[in-house]
Amino acid sequence: MLSVRRLGQFGHTFKRGMETVVQTVEQRCQHGNVPATLKMWKAITAFVAVPSITLSLINCVIRHNEEHDAERPEFVAYQYMKIITKPYPWGDGKHTLFHNPKRNYIPGLGYEA
Repeated sequence: MLSVRRLGQFGHTFKRGMETVVQTVEQRCQHGNVPATLKMWKAITAFVAVPSITLSLINCVIRHNEEHDAERPEFVAYQYMKIITKPYPWGDGKHTLFHNPKRNYIPGLGYEA
């Protein structure tokens, strides 16, 4: 009798938790503090996200302009740099695949632009 009673209590434990799982659509859609939560997220978007994105954009523009206006550094031909043992399989063989004529130095030719 004791083991049957324990099994009954154990089954009742599962049954008790089913009320939260089996709900009607109306019961599921009843949310508690929706207007306050919506107001909070609107405030976070307006006072945190938008200013952060604006400051990041201003920072990027300033750094881009500084880099764009900077003088190109003078190339120093060190022995361990720009060693080309065989030509590249495209073009004249001296230009890399992602060559930038304003920034990349070509051994024997120098800067192009």
